[in-house]
Amino acid sequence: MEILYLLPGDGMPEEELDRRRKTANAIARSDTNVSVMEVGEGPLSIESAIEHHMAVAPMLRRLLEIRKEGKYDAIMIGCAGDPGLEPARELMDIPVIGPAESSYLFACMLSDRFSVLSILRAGEASGDGVRARIREMGLEARLASVEFVEDCVTDMWSGGKSDSHEQVAKGVEMARQNGAGSIVLGCMSMAFNLADEAVENPPIPIVNPLKTAIKTAETFVDLGLRHSRITYPAADFGKLMDTVFNQ
Repeated sequence: MEILYLLPGDGMPEEELDRRRKTANAIARSDTNVSVMEVGEGPLSIESAIEHHMAVAPMLRRLLEIRKEGKYDAIMIGCAGDPGLEPARELMDIPVIGPAESSYLFACMLSDRFSVLSILRAGEASGDGVRARIREMGLEARLASVEFVEDCVTDMWSGGKSDSHEQVAKGVEMARQNGAGSIVLGCMSMAFNLADEAVENPPIPIVNPLKTAIKTAETFVDLGLRHSRITYPAADFGKLMDTVFNQ
C-alpha cells in the first residue's frame, strides 16, 4: 500500500522531513509505505486563517499532478486543520484523509466529550477555528474545551526549543478538569513530537492525529471505500483546465 502524507506549504528542513518519514513508517503496517512530501509552495506553517487559505490553492495544483501520476492508494493532508479537505476529495479518486476529522470521530468513540489541544492562532489563545470545524461536523455538543500549548509549529521541528511534553501534560490535565473524557492533539507537529513518547500515565486517552490518519487511510484502502460522489461531486476537469489550472 502506498500512502502519501502531503504537507501544505514549503520550507520544512530536510532533516524534519526525514524524521517524519521514519516516524510515519514506524506507525504504518509493514506492507504500507508512507511517503512524506511538501507541496513546494505556500506558507512555512499554518498558524492562522490567512496561512490556512493561502495553502489550499497550491495544494490543489500539486494534487492534480499527483492524480496524473496515479502512484498512491490514499492521501493524508499534513495539517490538523484539514485545509482543503473538501475540494481535495472532489479532485481525487482515492481516499483523502483529514487528520482532524478522523481524530475527532475516534475521540467520540472513546468518550462522551473530548477536548482539543491546540497551538496558538496568530499568537492568540483562540479556539474559534477549532470550534467552527467541530460545529461544521455536527459535534459541537461533544466538545468539552479547547486547551493550548504556547510553542509555535517550528519550535516542535527537529532541533527546536520545545517543552511541548510538559505543556501537553498540563493541557491534558486541564481537559480532564473541564469534563473531557479524551483529548485530541490539534497540531501535526505536536503529533510527530509525541508519536513515540506519550505523556506518562495520562488521566484520559490521548488521540494522536498522525496515528489515526495513517490507520484510517489503511482501513479505507483495505475496505475498498472511497468518498461519496454525492457529498463530494467529481471536479469538472474540462472547466478547471481552461480556467483555474490554466495559470
